[in-house]
Amino acid sequence: MNLLSFAKGALAMFWLVALINLFYPFAAPLGGWVNWAALAVLLAHLGELLLFGSRLRGLPLLWWQRLQVLLFGVLHLQTLR
Repeated sequence: MNLLSFAKGALAMFWLVALINLFYPFAAPLGGWVNWAALAVLLAHLGELLLFGSRLRGLPLLWWQRLQVLLFGVLHLQTLR
């Protein structure tokens, strides 16, 4: 459980860096990379929500749980079991 919490914290820090990069863009090599990485992670988590959301039909996902799946992906789905 500690590793899961650490991974969620690291991913939250990544989203914070990506959000800061939107308002205050970083230098050329890092700034573009952060934007593309954030888009790729968001698309992967959207796919996880669509894929695993249908497998969790017995357990209703509320709006804040869906938001957490978009932010943390499988890391949050592990806590729902």
